[in-house]
Amino acid sequence: MKSRWFNYRPLCIIFIFLLLGSVFVFYFSDFKLFTILITIIVFSLLLVLTIMKKKIKYVLIPLISFIVGACLYFAVVTSFQEEIETPNTIQARIYNVNMPEDGRIRVYADSCKFDGQDIGENIIIYIYDNSNLFEHIELGSIITFTPSNFYQTDLYYYGTPNASYYSKNLKFSATVSSNTINYIGTDLTFAEQIKQHIKENLVDGLTNENVEIAYSALFGEKELLSDSQYNAYKLSGVAHLLAVSGLHVVIIVGVLYKILDLLRIKNWPRIIIVSIILILYMYICNFAVSIIRATIMSIVMLLAPMFFREYDTLSSIAFSGIIIYFINPLSAFDPGFLMSFACVIGIALLNKPIRSALAHLKMPNWLLDSLSISSATMTSLIFIMAHFFNTLNIISLLANIILIPIFTFAFTIVFVVSILSLIIPYVSIVLYPINYIFDFINIVATILGNLSISNFQTISFNYVAILVYLLLLVFISRICVADRKTKVILSLPTVALLVVCLL
Repeated sequence: MKSRWFNYRPLCIIFIFLLLGSVFVFYFSDFKLFTILITIIVFSLLLVLTIMKKKIKYVLIPLISFIVGACLYFAVVTSFQEEIETPNTIQARIYNVNMPEDGRIRVYADSCKFDGQDIGENIIIYIYDNSNLFEHIELGSIITFTPSNFYQTDLYYYGTPNASYYSKNLKFSATVSSNTINYIGTDLTFAEQIKQHIKENLVDGLTNENVEIAYSALFGEKELLSDSQYNAYKLSGVAHLLAVSGLHVVIIVGVLYKILDLLRIKNWPRIIIVSIILILYMYICNFAVSIIRATIMSIVMLLAPMFFREYDTLSSIAFSGIIIYFINPLSAFDPGFLMSFACVIGIALLNKPIRSALAHLKMPNWLLDSLSISSATMTSLIFIMAHFFNTLNIISLLANIILIPIFTFAFTIVFVVSILSLIIPYVSIVLYPINYIFDFINIVATILGNLSISNFQTISFNYVAILVYLLLLVFISRICVADRKTKVILSLPTVALLVVCLL
């Protein structure tokens, strides 16, 4: 009987080569020779494997996925760059407002009408303000104005395709003076009404600063946070606490399961209720990448036992990644997408080996779990952080070990109370003690973020290097079931390829 190196996972292969297809077209358009060489090497190895195994799937599935990824990327970029004449009058509905900076306010608006014609696109509006407009501007405001400047959104402004512009359909940008804007009404969506109501209720129990922290953690809305608040979390490596992520979804699923168990609701009714609530929460959070991934993975995990199937983390990750990719083919260039998936892949690959290695230290289970998960996450994010931010945070491991258990408790209370506040007036007053927890989190994040050793500069990496590095983690993890000698044989050329990518 021949030994195998991996359990074949078609979904993982499809996901990887969809991303590679997009990355290839991007680099190929810049005439990057190494991209062509690496692509030839990869498919040559797959062809050899196909001949050895005598199974066409080893090259056919990757090839089709690669071609689909390349075609989708090309189609999206082409459609996004369609030009339009400068309108005389623009009408739009504001759905997001950023803190003032450089004497202007940046707002995002949808339901755009150019000269009275509905175009079905969204727009970024830079409002130059001389009057404290930020204090009066409201979400859902419908405005009309004549732009002083109007231009197509540059998809490549930051050097690589901006996945956020595409996902939010932000094809246009305009600048305008605040005194030329006319307000003609207000129209809040259902999701905005819920968020607004919860935010107003949080004020009953939390300080203004902690309301912003709690609101950001609940819905991933960071725009109202001050620069000092967000920078403290970012520099200490715990900014993910302020963005809706898998951690938040896990907490929510746990809370819902406890409640439904108390109500003696199990099996299919419980799965249906939890799934509906997660989908509703995903809608309220504007379908952020991290929550889409976490929601899909949670629903798959809940359904697996009902169909007498064993839950496979990597296949679930790949399945959610494929869905997100088809929604936004520029996902391969989105920092949020890459960091979200790298984190969960790192945990799936490295958490158990790290936990086993640390088990002899005789520490409490909660500390052991926190340390192993944080270490696995940090290891998987090294190249991504270096690529997008040219920095590596070495204090984040300590910050996450300290703050995640505390934040989990605080977020659980805030989530339950926020739901109750929709039906029970003034219930948010019970959150008053949570102020002390948020204050502690803020203090720790600020202290650790200000340490001189917390961040240091790194060299920049390209997207191919990121994917090759993640492949190396696969080879050295327990996912690769080959013997140690085979793992070394697989890892050495991968390391060599990684070095080539860095040159």
